[in-house]
Amino acid sequence: MTIYEYDEVDPLEVLHLNLLCLDFALTPERAARLRRLDPRPFSFLAVYAKEEGRVAGQVGVFRLPVVSLDGAQEVGGVWAVSTHPAYARRGIATRLLDEAHARMRIAGLRYSTLGTQRDRVAYSLYRRLGYEDVAYASSVMVARSALPPHAGLRAEQTGAAQLPLGDRLFEQAAARSLGFARRHLPFFPSLGEQGIFTARTLWLLWRQDELAGYAIGSQSKSVLQIDNLLLLDGEDPVAAVAAAARDLDAPYVRVRLDRPGDVAAFVRAGFQAAMQDYNVFMVRPLVAGATVDQFRALFGVDSGRFLLSYLDAT
Repeated sequence: MTIYEYDEVDPLEVLHLNLLCLDFALTPERAARLRRLDPRPFSFLAVYAKEEGRVAGQVGVFRLPVVSLDGAQEVGGVWAVSTHPAYARRGIATRLLDEAHARMRIAGLRYSTLGTQRDRVAYSLYRRLGYEDVAYASSVMVARSALPPHAGLRAEQTGAAQLPLGDRLFEQAAARSLGFARRHLPFFPSLGEQGIFTARTLWLLWRQDELAGYAIGSQSKSVLQIDNLLLLDGEDPVAAVAAAARDLDAPYVRVRLDRPGDVAAFVRAGFQAAMQDYNVFMVRPLVAGATVDQFRALFGVDSGRFLLSYLDAT
């Protein structure tokens, strides 16, 4: 098994691997846009294993901006972990993750992080390699008709010109938070240029003429799926979801919630929540002396100040 970087392998093989394993079209053009617009990937983008002359596995490597009790820092992040089906159970993912961890360590990072689902096969691999569960997402399923009819908030679907307002709202809402409370700007315009909002919608939430929050989601025929909800202090998450759902025809709404206070608001309003669904955020120390408990303390995981979203974790 030999390790290569993105520029050293056939990009069509990479595309095929990603479609096979992740249903993700990592075309050469998309990889170029990612490198041009997003400062988080390492310069080599990802590491690859070749077996018998074929690209057999992939691990992407990010450097993620975060905020700790000591101020602005960075942590590692792995993404798009995949093994070609023809080469399964040969230790390829383990070898590539070891390589990713070594490169993070050389770059001075103390922790590697990732987001995954606990029902996936890869979850047990991450556990074996030293990753530990640190935070779980919750989810709520509601009938749109059960949401309050007069929420006091107005939702506006954004176009490209309004995307910078999402950045402005994030900086306000994250000002006193830890964890993924820091982003490279412009963030939402960059995501828009990468095509993220062709399949998802960013709703800005307004209280009269003042920004109050945002919601990000997508709508199938029957279900509005909200994957990220961020509000200023004092705003009601139930009212925010009601505002986003008001003008849509989906009869049901499923909301992913990453902040315990938002979950509590839905429970107080009489909705049932899956307090720990399958979505999990995991951490692995990279250097001697670093521990997951230290990570939890440094980033305020149990303090109510830890900010996390699928947009920021890999």
